[in-house]
Order: sequence, then C-alpha cells, then structure tokens
Amino acid sequence: MEKFITRDGCMLRYRLRGRGPLIALTPGGREAGEAVALLADALAQAATVLTWDRRNAGAAQVWFGGESEQEVWADDLAELIEHLGLGPAWLAGGSAGCRVSVLSALRRPETARGLLLWSASGGEYSCQFLGFSYHVPYIMAAERGGMEAVAETPFFADRIAANPANRERLLTQDPAEFCETMKSWNRSFYYRADAALTAVPDAALRTIAIPSLIVAGNDDVHPPTVSDVMARLIPGARAIASPWSNAQWLDRFTGRAGGSVFELYPLLVPALLGFLATQPD
Repeated sequence: MEKFITRDGCMLRYRLRGRGPLIALTPGGREAGEAVALLADALAQAATVLTWDRRNAGAAQVWFGGESEQEVWADDLAELIEHLGLGPAWLAGGSAGCRVSVLSALRRPETARGLLLWSASGGEYSCQFLGFSYHVPYIMAAERGGMEAVAETPFFADRIAANPANRERLLTQDPAEFCETMKSWNRSFYYRADAALTAVPDAALRTIAIPSLIVAGNDDVHPPTVSDVMARLIPGARAIASPWSNAQWLDRFTGRAGGSVFELYPLLVPALLGFLATQPD
C-alpha cells in the first residue's frame, strides 16, 4: 500500500485497483481498508477503487485529537481524493463507512460525485452500542493501567503489530488526556431525535445534492428504519433491499457462525455497478 501524509502530518495508507470512475470505499468500525478487499476486487472490474487505512486503522498512524474522529476521517478522505487527482469520487461504505462517506460529502462536497451506502447506523440502541464499543474499553484500560494497558488491548496491539511506530505514539499520550479524548469522541455517538443517521443531523441530509443509493440495513445496530429515513430525506435518493438476508448478516455479525460480514459485501456489486451505469459521465 502507498503512504499518504495528511496536512497535519498523520500517515495513512491507501491502495488503488481497477480502472474507471473512482469509488472511495471505507469499511465499518476501525477496520483496515483491505478488510473490504473482496468487494474492492469485484468493483474493480468496472471502476477505480480506493481502499484506505484511516487514522487508528490498519497500518496507519494512531492519532488522538480534539476533533471528532469521524469528522477527521471524513476530511482525510476528501484530502486523499484531492491528492489523487481522480475525483470527484463515489463515496461508498457501510456502518462507519456510511457515516464517513456522508460526512465527507457534506463537509467537502467538491470531492463527492455520489453516495453508495449500506448498513446505516442509528437509533438509541445503535448509538449506545457503538459509542461504548469504540471508546469505553480503552478508557477503562487507561484508567486501570495507563497507556501500557491500552497498548495491550487487542485492538491497539494489532495497530502496533501493523505499524510498530504506533507503540511510541501511543505510550507518549497522557492517560488523562487520552480518556478525555475518548469521552469527547463518544459524544458524537449520543442519540439525537433529529439525527436518524448517527452523528448526522436530518437537516444536513436534506442538503445533499448528489446521486445516492441507499441499501437497507439488517439488524438493531443498522436498522432498516434508518435507511428508510435517509432515503426520504436525501433528495432523489434511490432505496433498495439488502442483497443478503437478516439471518446471513446476523450469523456473521454476532459470531454465531464463522466468517465476517465483509464476506457478504460482493453481493452488493450488481446493484452498485448497475446504479453507476445509470448515471451520466
């Protein structure tokens, strides 16, 4: 993968594959860009596909700052597209990838050609679940044993294994400041009645003026009610059913069966490429 240095000096990683219109693909959670390699490979038959390691994901550098992590990811995505000179891009992703794509389109509309979205998160349970998962285990680790304990958590141990320099970056953090950062980031996940999509006000969705495809969600963290509201609020958005069943998704999402939800993503390809084919060049 190639390196990209953001304006504030954070090192990210990215990969391009295929030829055609640019699709910027962002996975859910804090997963590495290549977590969605199966989907990227399939889309590359008809598009140039960007996968990338965000801050705190994959082999990119860890980073802790005062701004919302999701909003910084959104700005980084736009900056990377601008750097590549291949945009504007179709911003694509599920769960965190959905949120980042929407935020990037809102914050930097000049780099967004359209939106390809699935597994949209929202609602009281989803906000509570995601806010806890993203932040609380690391707050508890820091309070228990300082930054050494944070470095030993499975997530940050993986970040260090992928990029050994991350260990020093992590250990130089003040534990109290780190905890305050995690709590600050967690606030963007607080439930709001006026924000069907987590961290994005409904009023902002009404301002989106680019072609948008919305695929229905499948579980309590990504409930279909959220994608329904998004499809109503985003002008001209097209809503379609999920290509996988609730059981297929939940088997993987809950761990009651082997495999990852990312293995289902290639089922999206006909709908995504079909939608792109209907759009003018």
